[in-house]
This record gives sequence, C-alpha cells and structure tokens, in this order.
Amino acid sequence: MDKETKLQILKDLVSINTVDANENEVAEYLASLFDNYDIGHEVIKQFDNRSNLVAEIGHDNDKVIAFEGHEDTVHENNRSEWKHDPFNPVVVDNKIYGRGVTDMKAGLAAMAIALIELKEEKVHLSGRLKFIATISEELTQGGANYLSQEGLIDDVDAMVVGEPTGNEIDGKNHHKLIFGHKGALIYTVKSIGKAAHSSTPELGIDAIENLIQYRLAEQKYFANQNQVDEDLGKTIYTPDVFEGGKQVNSIPDFALQKVMVRTIPQLTNEQIIEDLHKLIDQFNQKDGFNLSLEINFSGNPVKSNLDSKIVEVIQEKATEQFGEPFALDTLSLGTDASQYKTRKPNLDLLVLGPGNQTAHQTDENIDLDSYFSFIDLYKEIAKKYLE
Repeated sequence: MDKETKLQILKDLVSINTVDANENEVAEYLASLFDNYDIGHEVIKQFDNRSNLVAEIGHDNDKVIAFEGHEDTVHENNRSEWKHDPFNPVVVDNKIYGRGVTDMKAGLAAMAIALIELKEEKVHLSGRLKFIATISEELTQGGANYLSQEGLIDDVDAMVVGEPTGNEIDGKNHHKLIFGHKGALIYTVKSIGKAAHSSTPELGIDAIENLIQYRLAEQKYFANQNQVDEDLGKTIYTPDVFEGGKQVNSIPDFALQKVMVRTIPQLTNEQIIEDLHKLIDQFNQKDGFNLSLEINFSGNPVKSNLDSKIVEVIQEKATEQFGEPFALDTLSLGTDASQYKTRKPNLDLLVLGPGNQTAHQTDENIDLDSYFSFIDLYKEIAKKYLE
C-alpha cells in the first residue's frame, strides 16, 4: 500500500465524527477496507449506531496477539479556536491536524494497515493476529468491557493497545512503552433530606449538611490510605463535583457529589467500593441521614510482566527501527486495557502507539513520520511474535 493511500485512510477515519457516538460508521469503513483485502471480520453492534469490530489473520496455533484501539474521540470543544476544521483533516508541515488524529485514530489506522499489508505480502504467521476496534473508550470503556464479557479476548496471549505514547521534543517524537497504568473509579454519593421553609429550618433535614459530614469522613478515609505501588505510586482521590439546593429560602432536600479515584493494585476498586458502602451504612444509622452510593464506572489498574515475550519482541524491533529500545513507563490515566486485564489477569498487555501530547487539545495533530513508522513497527512486532 502506498503512502498516499495510508494517509487517506487516516483522513477518512478522522473525518468521521465519533464524539462518544457514531462509531458504527468507523466499524463499517474498516469492514469495507478489510473486505477489499479478503480479511475476515465481524462488526459487533452494541447500541444504535455504535459498533465494535474484530478482524483476524493468520493460522490456527496456540499463539494469539491482538492489536487494539478505540473508535470514539473526545469533544472538539470550541471549534472557533481551531486553526482548521477538526473533522476536515489537513496536512501542514508534515503534520496532520484533526480531532482524534492522535487519540487514537492514527493508532487505529496504523494497526489496520499493518494487518492488511501482512495479508498482502502473504507473510506466514505461526498463530493468529487479531484486530479489535471498540466504542466508548473515552467515557466508559464500554466496548472493551462488552467484548471481554463476550469472551472475545479469552484466547489472546498478548495485546498492544495503540494509544498515543509519544512526547514531541525539539520537533521529534520520543516514544515510551507503557506497561501499566492506574485504574479508575467514578462514583456518585447522593444525600436525601427534607425540604422546609428557611424560617423554620428545624422542620427540615439539610441534605447538604449531611453530605458535607459524610464528605469529611470520606476524605479522612482516603487520607489514611498509605499503600504505594512501586511503579504506579499512590491512590489519587479527587472529589470533583458537588451540587445541592435550589433556592435560598428553602432547606435543601437533595445534594450529590461525584468523585474520581485513580486506583492501584494495593487498594483495589472492589475494596474501595466495599469500604465506602460500610461508611455510608454507618451514617445512615444516624437520625436524619439518607445517603446512597452509585458506581458510575470502574476500571481496574493494569500492570504487565516486563519479562514477557511481547516486551522482548517490542524492544528488539524498536532497537532495529529507532536505534534504541523504548523507555519503560506507566500512566495515571486509564485505557481499555483495564477491561481486558480484569477479564484475563495473566494477559501480557502493553500500550504503544503513534501520537503525542496534543490528545484532547485544540489543534490535535500527529507528525506523519510517526504514523508511517508505526505501521512498519506493528508489522514487525506481529511477525516476530508469531514466528
């Protein structure tokens, strides 16, 4: 496949607006692409106009490696601040601009093209290479969760998630190999009180005051958690939203807070949820308290074995292509990897993809050299792993 075709595939994907919706169009586009090269695939509908896709090449064997990426993007924010239309990608000075081009349609395109070129070149793979494209990674990791529950990764031995891992320094992208990241837990605590006129507050129950008392206890709980992971660090607790009350002359009968926790293996999502339920139960035994906990999202932390074959293969191919192995690192943010490692804890899983730190920013972009080089890198990783 020539470079112009590779670039056009990336442009086509970026042109499809998948701001937490409409991923079916990406799945169908990729399906049509794979049809042209006689690559077996399945479009897996999850919601209206939201579909995942799984494709596969290779031969039956014990070894299976998967390349994975998500089809959705974050919102473009204020379009007037973009130099170019975020959904009409353009190339300027060897960079392509557009929403999602770094996070992560370049990775998705590079992995799909790697699959196609391996098939085109009739490379014999002693095993199978899967390509997985998911919906709703940015908000819920819902596609990865669904495919995991359906058993689609049960036969996979190693996986590369193509999220952007580059950092542009002096005009050149320097990539890291990510072997772990924190998990994420998002939850809402609701407080129900009793409305009353502000002139007779004793007749009401102040939902805000009750939630404040709980919040102080919750903050103390997290402050007392001293567990540290040698690679991922400490648990990060951020209560980000607090709402309550409607008008100044009424005792508020409802309040809520929304919290994000970045989690580590030493204090699991499940343990935190259990502890919070216990804390809420303690408050609800007091007069006037009516608190409830709603889990909005849970993705477990990820850590992979650095002595695995896939790490060895990636570092060997990085050295051949870039002159040195990738620096090893971890992240605080989450990826689809959380869902796959929850389903299959012994899965060897790495995060490695083209792109840079402009993800989620205005004028998101990627340099074309990074994009093209990762197509070749993914091909070599698959060939070596499935020798």
